[in-house]
Amino acid sequence: MLKGVNWIAVLIAFVLLEVLGYLWYGLVFSSAWLAEMTAIGLKPDMSSAGQTRSIAEGAVLIIIQVIGLSWLLRRLGASSLQAGLTAGFAAWFFFGLTTQGMEYVYMGFTPKLMAINCGQLALAYVLAGAVLGGVKFGASAGAPAAA
Repeated sequence: MLKGVNWIAVLIAFVLLEVLGYLWYGLVFSSAWLAEMTAIGLKPDMSSAGQTRSIAEGAVLIIIQVIGLSWLLRRLGASSLQAGLTAGFAAWFFFGLTTQGMEYVYMGFTPKLMAINCGQLALAYVLAGAVLGGVKFGASAGAPAAA
């Protein structure tokens, strides 16, 4: 399953998604996100220890997401920037959006919270797809898709 993974592209996508998350939730939508989380009765642990744990757990999830998207793109033969963008968007639409939609439907997330979270996830999938499809280094630069 990991044969042919372009680890350089995975690393680049991982770093970009970490930066995106920091900018999205830490700077651009920080106040709105916290207000919406509080409105539904969730209080994120904003202490230093709580943030360190959240960031570490989030990093593990992002690396799994990027490796999974890398696998999917290889299986689809998406080996260009355009194909990566398209496949990243499709993966978000069919899997990410619908999964987060369940939070809206069953967990009482507000439309604004849904928009903040889904917007970030959409950009993350599209950005990762672009990098994974467009960056040509390492094992997958000329390798065919593997199972």
